[in-house]
Amino acid sequence: MVRRLSERERIESLIMIGYGDRARTQLEGGRLFNNKYPNREPITQSTVSKIEHKFLEVGHARDRPRTGRPPVQEDVKLNVLLELQENPHPPTSSLLSKNVLNGDIFTSQGHH
Repeated sequence: MVRRLSERERIESLIMIGYGDRARTQLEGGRLFNNKYPNREPITQSTVSKIEHKFLEVGHARDRPRTGRPPVQEDVKLNVLLELQENPHPPTSSLLSKNVLNGDIFTSQGHH
């Protein structure tokens, strides 16, 4: 599985390609990055291009917000599991209202 670049690594790749009269090609920037991080899966010119394009478009190197339903917080999952341990047959509506969840957590934990 390909490991995503951290924000810091994306910023470093931008620094390596430079700007203005000190600019390098994306290919050269990728090679510099790969030489600096030999134990990491190498990045390609295409990766550097995407990072540069995003930076020029939005002005930063952070990940864009993900689409879809946000993940359930771990403390909420723990609360639900503790309640189920104390009372294995509570009304689902009770657990949902106390923990502001939808029913997916019950299915994922095998309580359905």
